[in-house]
Amino acid sequence: RNVVLAARSSGDAAESGPTLDVYVDGTRQRGTMDVYLGNLKPYLSISNAHYAKMWRLFLRHSGSPKDERGFHEALFCCLARYEALKGAGYQCAVPGKAFEAVRGKLGHTIECFASPLNCHYDRFCSAFGALEAKFGSLGSFFDFDPQEGSFEANPPFVPEVMDAMLERIEMLLGDDSRGPLSFLVVVPAWGAGVATCRQMENSRYSRANVRIDASSHGFCDGGQHLDSVRDRHRPSSWDTAVTLMQNEAGAAQWPVSVADLEATFVKGMRKAVEGGPTLDEWENRGRWKGGSQKRKWGYEGG
Repeated sequence: RNVVLAARSSGDAAESGPTLDVYVDGTRQRGTMDVYLGNLKPYLSISNAHYAKMWRLFLRHSGSPKDERGFHEALFCCLARYEALKGAGYQCAVPGKAFEAVRGKLGHTIECFASPLNCHYDRFCSAFGALEAKFGSLGSFFDFDPQEGSFEANPPFVPEVMDAMLERIEMLLGDDSRGPLSFLVVVPAWGAGVATCRQMENSRYSRANVRIDASSHGFCDGGQHLDSVRDRHRPSSWDTAVTLMQNEAGAAQWPVSVADLEATFVKGMRKAVEGGPTLDEWENRGRWKGGSQKRKWGYEGG
């Protein structure tokens, strides 16, 4: 379908003023849906694949097939939140290949820092819990209180956030009233991330540590949902530190060595960028395909 009347943006017109409808249009670019208010620009874009993913998450956690209006309203709000944040680099995610590779060792992990747009599994913590609960969010990681389980933490690479994350993880692991807990933490091994890396590696709860060289591995691009032109995976511009942190019960339930991490999770992060653009090619291909440079006339993107 090309244009669909989707949702009211506010309540009763007599009390809230004029209402605007949310529209979805798939005619501008093949493989991409544009979502906008009142049939007017500006519009927010999402690839067909991610549109289908969001619909599946909505159906599973809060909606019914008859509630397209509710879905499109929540979709527009979610897209608008992340568009307002900008900085696609903050929304990079661990590749699905890495999650699948380590699943045999750590099970179906819950992501501590994700969104409906970049999550791998159907349950995750995210920044906007009240809105994103409709898509499976468990709320903010800093309010999350797990009694047991296996988790993956790839936070925004902001020093204050990484420090707060590590403090909370150690608090959870140090609570003897809790059951088995495991956190696979992924942070940059450069700049402000170096201090967090050292603290994790020296933590009493550290079970296995791996450093991965820059450009030899990759992440899911933070703007992967925007259109069908953008490449899904981007080479990493930085070295990455991977640390497995567990309490005693977690280490007994999910025993993982450095060699295990290398053969599963790290291998998956490396495989994500095999056959794709090099780091230099990515950085110079222009914003139109996820790079950081303006597209040059005559440049042929890879």
